[in-house]
Amino acid sequence: RGLAERDPAETLPFQLAEQAATPWVARSAENSVPVAYDVGAPQDAYLRQGAQAVDSLRDWNEELQSIREMARETLGDRVLRDRQLHKWHAEFVEAAIPGAMAVVGGELVPLNPTDPVDQHMFLRDNIFYSKGFDGRETFAQLGGDSAAHVATGKDITGVRLLNQLDTQGLHTLGSVVVDYCGVRVVAQSVVPGVFRRQEATPIVYGSVDQGVTVGADPEFHQLLEPVAKALHFAEHEVANDAGDLAKLYTSADVKGLTGTDGRKYVLDLYRMTPVDIEFLESECNEDGKFPAYPHKVVLLRPELVDTFWEQSTRKAVMEHVAAKVKQEKDKEGEDAKDKEEIEEEDLLKGFDFSLSFSPDAFTPIQEKSPADESLSSAVRGASQFLRDVSVPALARDLAAYVSTPLSGDALTATMHQRGINMRCLGRIAELLPTDSSSVRNIRRRVVVEMIARAVKHVLRRLFRLAPSHLHSEVFALVANCLVGSRYCASPAQHLTPAAKSVAELAAMTPQTLAEEVRAQVALRFRFALAEDFVSSLAGYETMLLREVCVKIGAQLALRQYYFERPTEASVHAAVMATMDPAVKMTKPVKRQIKDKVDCVLARPLAVFADDVMNFVARTKVATHKSSFADEAFEAGRLALEKGDRALGLEMLLESLALHEQTFGFLHSESARCYSVVSLAHYDAGEYALAAEYMTKAVVISERTVGLDDPLTIHNYLNLALYEHARGNSLLALRLMRHAMDLWSLVNSSDHPDLATAYNNIAVMLQSLRLYDDSLRFFRACLDVRVEHLGADHVLVAGAQHSLAKVYAVTGDFKSAVQVERDAHMFFSSKFGDDDPRSKETGEWLAELTFNAVRTAKLSKAAKEKIREVASTASLMQMEQREEPVSKGHLPIDDLIKFITGRPSSSKPKPSGGPRGKGPKGSRR
Repeated sequence: RGLAERDPAETLPFQLAEQAATPWVARSAENSVPVAYDVGAPQDAYLRQGAQAVDSLRDWNEELQSIREMARETLGDRVLRDRQLHKWHAEFVEAAIPGAMAVVGGELVPLNPTDPVDQHMFLRDNIFYSKGFDGRETFAQLGGDSAAHVATGKDITGVRLLNQLDTQGLHTLGSVVVDYCGVRVVAQSVVPGVFRRQEATPIVYGSVDQGVTVGADPEFHQLLEPVAKALHFAEHEVANDAGDLAKLYTSADVKGLTGTDGRKYVLDLYRMTPVDIEFLESECNEDGKFPAYPHKVVLLRPELVDTFWEQSTRKAVMEHVAAKVKQEKDKEGEDAKDKEEIEEEDLLKGFDFSLSFSPDAFTPIQEKSPADESLSSAVRGASQFLRDVSVPALARDLAAYVSTPLSGDALTATMHQRGINMRCLGRIAELLPTDSSSVRNIRRRVVVEMIARAVKHVLRRLFRLAPSHLHSEVFALVANCLVGSRYCASPAQHLTPAAKSVAELAAMTPQTLAEEVRAQVALRFRFALAEDFVSSLAGYETMLLREVCVKIGAQLALRQYYFERPTEASVHAAVMATMDPAVKMTKPVKRQIKDKVDCVLARPLAVFADDVMNFVARTKVATHKSSFADEAFEAGRLALEKGDRALGLEMLLESLALHEQTFGFLHSESARCYSVVSLAHYDAGEYALAAEYMTKAVVISERTVGLDDPLTIHNYLNLALYEHARGNSLLALRLMRHAMDLWSLVNSSDHPDLATAYNNIAVMLQSLRLYDDSLRFFRACLDVRVEHLGADHVLVAGAQHSLAKVYAVTGDFKSAVQVERDAHMFFSSKFGDDDPRSKETGEWLAELTFNAVRTAKLSKAAKEKIREVASTASLMQMEQREEPVSKGHLPIDDLIKFITGRPSSSKPKPSGGPRGKGPKGSRR
C-alpha cells in the first residue's frame, strides 16, 4: 500500500514514546523487504538538538531534576511536566542501551581498570554504568552475585515507587537495568559531585557499610515521613556497631546524600518493602526438600503490602462495627437500632487501628537493634497472607479460569498485580490438580514459564563461559537440546571447533540440559519437574522456544522450524504455501521448489547458529505514569459499567487525550484507551466508529508491544467482531484467521478463551450461509467449554443451544433435539421453568421435536415409496426377461446361428475392412 493509504499510526515515528517492540523472529537477509534509504537519518541529531548541541554531552541528571521542579499546580502544568518526564525517560533509555551493550562487549575503558572485572565502572555520555555483580562483596551474606542481580531489579521497583509518590524535595536518579547476552548492567544518571574526592562520606542517611555506621539526618528524616506513611512504614531504631541508636523510616540499606547542587538524593532503593520471612525461614536453608534458595533478598511486593494493609483495616473496621452494634443492643435491649439505622460517625467513633511495617525487620542489621514486636508481627502476618491467602486464591482463579493468561508475560503481570512473586510459581503448580483435564492448559502454562526462566539462567551461565562470537552457537545448542532432541539426538556433534573447545558446550546433551533445567526449577521455584518433562511438551515446542527467546532477547530467522524429521510431502506443502498462487509452474520454478524442499530435508538440526540473527537488550525501567490520565480512564470505565454511556465516553476520550499529550500517540496505554473507547461505541451500535478506533488500537499495539502479544491478539479478535457487525464478514474471517495464527505461536489449541473465538467464527460463517463449516466451529466451541467447565455449566448450555440451531438449519433435527434437550434440562433445573432461557429452549425443543417427528414420518413414507417403486421395477424386469420371444421371422441363416450359437457363415471378413485387399493383393 502507498503512504497515503496507510493509517497514520503505521507511519508515525517513535518520538516521545516507549521503545518499539522487538520481535523474537525477524526477516533474514534473503527474505527481507527492501527498505528505501532515509535521507534525513544522518541529519536526525541536528534536527533534534541543533548544530551547537550535537557534539556536546547532555547533563542527564540536571535535566531530570529541573523537570521534576517544574510547576504542578494546574492541570496544564501537570500535563506538561508529565510529558517532559516521559520524554526524558524515553531518551535516557534510548541512550543507555547502546552504552550497556558496549559495556558487555568490552568496548569501553573502565574508570577503575586495576580492580577486578566485576567491579569495573564505566562512564559514557554522562551515564554511569556498573555490572550487576557483587564485586565489592556487599551481598556476601545474602547470596553474592545472585543477591546483587536481584537487588538491581528491586532498586528499579523502589525508584518507581518514589516516582509515583512524587514527594517534593526528594530526588531519585534516572535508572535503567539492561540485560544483554547474560550480563546485567545498571545505567544511572550521575549524582553531582560523586566523583570528587571527599574526606568524609557523603552518605548522611542510612548505612553504606552494612551497619557499621548509620546516619539519620533530620532533614532527610522529615522528607521521608510522607513516603513512609504512603508505604505503611513505621519509625524504627537501628543500632550501629558502637551501639548508638538512629531513628529511620526506611531501611538502613537505603542511602541518602546531598549533592553538590544542594538537592537531596536517595539511592539503593531495593529494600522498599519488608522481608518475606516465612519463605526466608523455610526455603533459604538446607533442611528442606529442595536445596537452599540461591539468595536471601526475598522481599514482599508493594502490591501485596497494600492488599494486606487494606484487608487488615477492613477486618478491623468490621469487628469494631460488630462490637458497636452488639454494645447498642446490650444497652437498649429490644429497642436497639439495627446496623443500618446507626449513623456512620457513631459506628466509627472510637475506632483506633494502625498497621505499620519495618523494612529492616528480620534483616542482619536488625539483629543488633532493639526489636519492635508489633512491627515484626505485621511483617510476619503479611508473609503468611502471601503464602496462605494470595497464592491459593490465584491458583483457584486460574483453575476456574477467572484469570486466563495467554503468555508468560501475561502470567507474570497477573501475579504481580496480586503482589505474588515469581518464586511462587512452583507453589501455584502444586496447587493446580495434575489429574484434571480442565486445568491442563493453565498448568502447562505455569510449567513452561518455570522451564523458560530456568533455561534463561542456564544461558546466562553459558554466555559468560563462551566468547561473544560463539553466543549464537550457544543459543542454538541449548535450543536443539531443549526442543530439537527428536530431530537430532546429539546436537553437540555439529558444533564448530571453536565451540567444541569450550568443555561445557562439547559435553552438553539433551539429557544433561534436562537435568540442569530440573535442578534450576527445583532451586528457584521449589518444584520437582517430571523426568520426562521434555517429551511431555511434544507439540508445544514453538510456545517454549518463543518464551526462551523473549526472556533472553534472542531473535531467530523467520522461517518454518521443524522439531522432528519432516516428510517430503509436508515440506513441499509448506514451501507451496509461501509461493504466489499466480506464479506459473514452469520448469525453473519447479526446480526452485525442489531445491528448497531438498535444503530443508538436508538440515541436520532444528535450529542452526545462523538462524540466531541477533540478541537484543531487555530493559527494566522506572516508567513514569500520568495520574490524571489513569484516573480519567478508571472513571470512564466505571461509568460505562454503571450504564452511563455519555459520561463514560466523555471521560474515556479525556483520558485518551491526556495519554496522547503525555506519552505520545504510539504508546501501549494509548492502545488500551482506544480499545475501551471502541468497545463503548460497539455497545452503542456505532460499528463504524468502533472498527475505526480498534484499527488504531491494533496498529499501535503491534508497534509497541509486539505482533504476537496477547494485547494485540485480543485487539485483532475484537476488530474482527466489529467488522462482522458492519457487514464485512469476509474481512472479519481473515482477521480471525490472522489472530488464530498468532495464537498458535503463544499458546495451544486447548486454551479456554478459544471457545469464544470459535463461536464468533461460527457465527460469521453462518451469516455467509456456510452452515457445514459453521457447524464444525460450533462443535469445537462446545468441546472446549465441556473440557474446561464440565457438562453442567451455563456457558455449555448456551453453546448447546447455538449448536442445536445450526443442526436445525442443516436439516439434522435428530441431533438438534438431543443437544437442545440437554440445554433445556440444564436451564430448567438451575433457573426454573420461568426463566427466559428455559422458556426459549423449551419452545425450540418443542419445535425441533415436531420437525424431527415430521421429518422422520416423511422419511419413512419416502423410503416406503422408494421401496414400492423399486419392487415394481424389478417385477417389470422379471416379466420382460420371462416373456418368450418368437424368432420365426428371422432368415434361415440367422435361425441356424440362434439355434447352434455359431455364425451362419465361416467366411472371414477382410482385415482391411471395406477397403481390404483383393485376391491378387491389389486394392478393390
